[in-house]
Amino acid sequence: MRKGILSLALILTAAALAYPQQVSFKLAGGLSWINGDDFNAALPGEYNLIKASALTTSGTFKNLTSGPHFQAELITHISRRIAVGLGGGYYRVSNQSIVAGSGQTADGPYDATSTFAPQVSVIPFFVNLHYFADLAPKIKIDVYAGPVFSIVQTHIENPTTSTVLSTSTSEVFTASSISLGGQAGLGFSYRLSSRIFLIADGSYHFGKTTDLIGNWVKNVNSSAGFTTSSSDAYYLWTYDYTQGSTYSRIGFFDVNGPTGDGIANAKRAVIDISGIQLSAGVRISF
Repeated sequence: MRKGILSLALILTAAALAYPQQVSFKLAGGLSWINGDDFNAALPGEYNLIKASALTTSGTFKNLTSGPHFQAELITHISRRIAVGLGGGYYRVSNQSIVAGSGQTADGPYDATSTFAPQVSVIPFFVNLHYFADLAPKIKIDVYAGPVFSIVQTHIENPTTSTVLSTSTSEVFTASSISLGGQAGLGFSYRLSSRIFLIADGSYHFGKTTDLIGNWVKNVNSSAGFTTSSSDAYYLWTYDYTQGSTYSRIGFFDVNGPTGDGIANAKRAVIDISGIQLSAGVRISF
């Protein structure tokens, strides 16, 4: 599949360079949504595990869903209706959510918090094949599709606190990866002048990141002392953890993954960056 995507990108680029008739520049911004996949799927289990061990809880863990994006595209018009666009952009999806719990241990009551602060940043580079058609004297429709090469950075922070031994823990994981996928969209443009058009687009992009390997740091500070652990070759894993009930979980481990009693179905996490994009902007012809 990767060879097919790269071959298509080369063919479209060659066509744009060989048969140019007119050039236009498109600049747009809006919102991007992503699926999230394994990360989002594990959050209910993380919450339920805290809830099962606490007498009271507040808050919930939020899914990775949407964030702002912008993109630019240089479009070479091969004919009145057919064009090839070369472009790139940036979008970021992030949030922060906290679950607090209070309970009782053999040593007395406790209060604790757990925070998830994930951020997925994507730099896509794409080649689109465009088909333009007139809907009205000043309105055009633009149907387009093409391959997308994306650089993806995943950054996850999972700090926790507990009144037991006055413990505070900071845990940070950062990984970079690439994704080969594609996109398809439908756009409308309104002509303000012979060279300037207002545009509105809706598109769907698809791609996934797998085998996320990166830097991991964990610091634990408590009344018993301070410890730190780190690695430049940790992975993001999902797994099932059974303690009375079974909970889906997500965490950071070495190449061997999580091990121990109650752990099953461990696999390296996939973060699906597929989703819808809605954009508005301007296209200028030269």
